[in-house]
Amino acid sequence: MEFAPEGQEFEQTWPLPHAEGAAQWPEEPAAWPAEEEVTRKARRKRRALPWLGWLIILTLLWPLLYGPLIYFYATGWRPRPELLRQFLLTLFGVHTALLLLAWGGLWLWQRWQEVLRRRRFEANRTLEQLLALSPGEFEEWTGVLFERQGYRVRNTPDMADHGIDLMVTSPRGERAVVQCKRYRGTVGEPVVRDLYGTMLHVGARLGFLVTTGSISPAARSWARGKPLELIDGERLVRLAGQTCNR
Repeated sequence: MEFAPEGQEFEQTWPLPHAEGAAQWPEEPAAWPAEEEVTRKARRKRRALPWLGWLIILTLLWPLLYGPLIYFYATGWRPRPELLRQFLLTLFGVHTALLLLAWGGLWLWQRWQEVLRRRRFEANRTLEQLLALSPGEFEEWTGVLFERQGYRVRNTPDMADHGIDLMVTSPRGERAVVQCKRYRGTVGEPVVRDLYGTMLHVGARLGFLVTTGSISPAARSWARGKPLELIDGERLVRLAGQTCNR
């Protein structure tokens, strides 16, 4: 994809219609995502990694422990005494059963979480409902919106201090950064400039700003001709309705 040069309209990769103008909401101080929300997300991620790490280790140990045992049994070898034989068979059975239960449970849990995320997305379609979400919930909601458009989405709690809430990849393989702003105020030009700098820093092809508020004319003017997509609250609600009606 080729980006339009400065001063020309940017050819959007976001497969959604453009909104004319910006939704005007009352000016008020920007309510940035709470620091404790970002910290809580990162903490949850760190708690999940040890559990999954142990599961991967136990899975990798399975062929190392039982591969030789299965080979010896296939060639007619039997351990002596009988008590050792029963112990090895029991260990093999318990280990195998636990791995099957753990991976099967993980798969079911992930499928259930996807169902819950879709339900939460469809249950929040008005601006007031979106404003009632926490910053983390709004990021999750935005991630589902991108997934519905065919993007692969990765949450980035450890990169939130760099202005990146989501990393997404388009169906054509183009990487993009997403910044989510859940507040009633107006997003100004400095926020858009920071997003553009972050986009260049990580080597992404496109930057998305998704907010429940409005976007100032100065911010829209500065973003014109750049690979930036600005989605305000009015357009966001419209996109949500279009996505849920598909």
